[in-house]
Amino acid sequence: MATLTIHPITADQETAIRMFLDALHVDYNISEEPADTANRLSSKANPKYLQKSTEQGQKREVTKLHIDEIWKL
Repeated sequence: MATLTIHPITADQETAIRMFLDALHVDYNISEEPADTANRLSSKANPKYLQKSTEQGQKREVTKLHIDEIWKL
């Protein structure tokens, strides 16, 4: 079967999703950190880059692109 990745925004959403999955007897795994982040942190150079990117995002120092512009980069 397919693997679903769900990103609840609030604790209430997470609780509701877990209760729903439990009621349906669906197995699920809980990860505090996305796998792609863990993979990026495994390299010595990447944590600094990831931290800088996170800080830029929090400061809203970002560039917004329309979906059609992504392929032009």
